[in-house]
Amino acid sequence: MEHDFETLVERLKQRDESAFNQIYAQTHRGVFSMIASIVHTREDVEDLMQETYIKMTTQIYSYQKGRNFFAWLMQIAKNTALDHYRKYHRIHIYDPQEQNQIFDQAIPSESPTIEIENILSTLPPEEKEIVLLHVVAQVKFKDIAQSVNKPLGTVLLLYQKALKKLKSTMEKGENV
Repeated sequence: MEHDFETLVERLKQRDESAFNQIYAQTHRGVFSMIASIVHTREDVEDLMQETYIKMTTQIYSYQKGRNFFAWLMQIAKNTALDHYRKYHRIHIYDPQEQNQIFDQAIPSESPTIEIENILSTLPPEEKEIVLLHVVAQVKFKDIAQSVNKPLGTVLLLYQKALKKLKSTMEKGENV
């Protein structure tokens, strides 16, 4: 499904809230996947999504008409997540209150979300990003290629390699 982002961008420049809502509805899965491929806590992903859309609205006048809007937005999301990662990846904030709440909660032994995260963690970041964008966000490979700044053939090759690794990991029952 092709989206008419050019019209929406022009409406957004006029501060049309419904245009923002339409852009969000069409892009939020891709933005979420891009950020989640770099930052791993749901709270951080949600905060960074909000930051991405704020940056989009403040930088909308720098968007060049005729370019791929989705790739432009994905680059903002990627840069936002990378900036956050660089700033906080070595800093572990310890909150004793939060730790008590974590231990007080019953954790299911076979959580599918944790298992999926464990399996995906076996992939290099670049392959994980491509898999999440295609499978979760249902982004077309040509759009992924633009957002990661790689040729389409390279993206397809990385996707196939990632699928083979995931299949192998699942067959072996290896969970990191």
